[in-house]
Amino acid sequence: MKLILPQVIITDPRSPHNGKKSDIMIENGQITAIASNIDKKNDFEILESARGRWISPGWVDIRARCGEPGKELRETYSTLSESASNGGYTHVAILPSTNPPRDSRPHIESLIQSTENLDVNFLPLGSITKDLKGDKLSEIYDMQLAGAVGFTDDQYNIKDPHILQLALQYTSDLQTNIQSFCHERSLSPRGQINEGDISAINGIPPISSLSETLRIKRDISIHEYSGGELHLAGISTLEGVNLIREAKKNQKGLTADVAIANLIGTEDNVKYFDATYKTLPPLRLKSDREALWKGILDGTIDMIASDHNPMDIESKELEFGKAEFGVSTIEHTFAWYRGMNSSQEALQAWIEAVAHKPRELYNIGECILKVGCPADLTIFANDGSVIKKRTKGINIPNWPQNGRAIATILNNKIILL
Repeated sequence: MKLILPQVIITDPRSPHNGKKSDIMIENGQITAIASNIDKKNDFEILESARGRWISPGWVDIRARCGEPGKELRETYSTLSESASNGGYTHVAILPSTNPPRDSRPHIESLIQSTENLDVNFLPLGSITKDLKGDKLSEIYDMQLAGAVGFTDDQYNIKDPHILQLALQYTSDLQTNIQSFCHERSLSPRGQINEGDISAINGIPPISSLSETLRIKRDISIHEYSGGELHLAGISTLEGVNLIREAKKNQKGLTADVAIANLIGTEDNVKYFDATYKTLPPLRLKSDREALWKGILDGTIDMIASDHNPMDIESKELEFGKAEFGVSTIEHTFAWYRGMNSSQEALQAWIEAVAHKPRELYNIGECILKVGCPADLTIFANDGSVIKKRTKGINIPNWPQNGRAIATILNNKIILL
């Protein structure tokens, strides 16, 4: 591929060209020149749709779910790839909570082989425990050799603290990460929404902030003792942000993320029992949302996950208490983010949270916009909204949008959106 991207606005806080409007030349999958005006060569394609748009390293979604195998009515590898591209992602980490669970080397190899020709690079996550049951470690080393970039039991979480300790100790020399979902289910076994005025007024079983903070305290303590790389997934509370901020002063190898739904929504979204907004962790108070944004902007929260969880009609169009948790998000994550905060500071934080920090977490190599960088790129607009729907999921919230992906470039291939 020989390509010139004319007069794009480079958006990469780690790049020496950050904030500059430049031409970018790409040859054979690599950036070969960046200048204010590159001589247009006859044998180079000029991508006019990129002119005047913003460009960054390709976005990486650290956590998404796919129905395949087992629940293909919700999402397949193909529709997830199309949805991720539509949202501007070039890489997506796939959770192991499938049927059967992805808990062994053959499962990792199967995912890689099944998706190698798709437009998005799928990053396999293996389960920490066999069958996601929380009582016996999976074949972690074998899965890593096969291509797993990290390990998690998704929202099944790890009840036994000794299992988490063993997982962290076992992987401490493997250059990989153990992810823990911060939710102590036993404190709210029937919980449906955030514990607050809406749950109290409507008599809906609540999910307290304690269910999150108790697990964060436990996991931080285990990590401090065991070492290794611990990633805390799905932070949703003010108290949780403060605990992580304090722990990071002394602990290395500790990272955290927030799901996009918790950066955008609040418990007000479920006031009228719309199950589209029923998710885990639940949408919480405005004060929690403000703390999460502060955490993203000051670096306490390292990454933003789409936490994509597409659902079919049978899973969502039920009475509220019977509907499953989950939001379909991967196509609109950036649009919602910009709809909530359109500042330059927030845009720079977005690039750190979806382009740089995820690459460090998953050890997939850096991508900084400079000469010699791989042509792994997202081109986007800072206004407008997502035009097409590619996901099978019906559970897409109706939050304000203010931006969309224009194109992605990966593996010598341009995906125009």
